[in-house]
Amino acid sequence: MAQILNNYEMMLIAHQSVTDEVISASIANLVEVINESGGSLLTQDDWGRVRTAYPINKQSFSKYILLEYVSPATIPLELERLVRFDDKTFLRFLTVLLDNNVKDLEATKEAAEARLTQRQELVAAAKQEKVRR
Repeated sequence: MAQILNNYEMMLIAHQSVTDEVISASIANLVEVINESGGSLLTQDDWGRVRTAYPINKQSFSKYILLEYVSPATIPLELERLVRFDDKTFLRFLTVLLDNNVKDLEATKEAAEARLTQRQELVAAAKQEKVRR
């Protein structure tokens, strides 16, 4: 019987003082767990260091990373457990189920890449608008 895969999105908010190398190592660990489970990372979107809407643990800036992946239903809990243990790196996280029982992995990957492109275009347009002001 084939393994049922679901499509998830995980937002990670990292401490402003943590280096990019430490964040990359932590994300590589998460991606390794996804791959070992039979899932795969679809997209990784690094938003960079952004001012937060409100201070989190007295920090006004944080690094945002968005991961979109497919995996079995048990893997998001394992990823969240790993992020909780890595509290020196990450301040907050949120996992959202995007789609149940993914049948066509290629179509899901294309849709994820389209969402990534659309987000990047919106951010670029917002930055252009901010420059004009």
